[in-house]
Amino acid sequence: MTSHEEWIERCIAMAGANADAGQMPFASIIVRDGEEVARGLNDGKAAMDPTAHGEIRALQAAGKKLKQTDLTGCILYTNCEPCPMCLGAVYWSGIKEVYYGLSIEAQAEFDQLPKYMYEEFQRNKEDREVKVTEIKGKTDSRAPFKK
Repeated sequence: MTSHEEWIERCIAMAGANADAGQMPFASIIVRDGEEVARGLNDGKAAMDPTAHGEIRALQAAGKKLKQTDLTGCILYTNCEPCPMCLGAVYWSGIKEVYYGLSIEAQAEFDQLPKYMYEEFQRNKEDREVKVTEIKGKTDSRAPFKK
């Protein structure tokens, strides 16, 4: 059986190859019962998509392969600790275990944004850089959820 360290080594190798190809150096693998289910590479530059992170691409590929959105029982391996967006997607997927090779704090040497985002989410909404405001219109915003 492949160890956690071996899965991380694979992610690091994939991330390096992705960087060599002109993309961002991020890669992920989703595993279930010791077997690889899906891989994902950050292809945000090529896709012109700021959400095209390796974890997101791996989650999408796993969902398609397994024909379900619930990935409970799967494990996510990634070369860097997930950013808040990717961690949110992990929660939505049902995955309960994530292993990474480089922490957010260590990654800050190369990229400040993930660390900054985690810090932002610790602030009160009104103190954050991105302003998110609820608008109460004539229609009850809960209506679509009641169908």
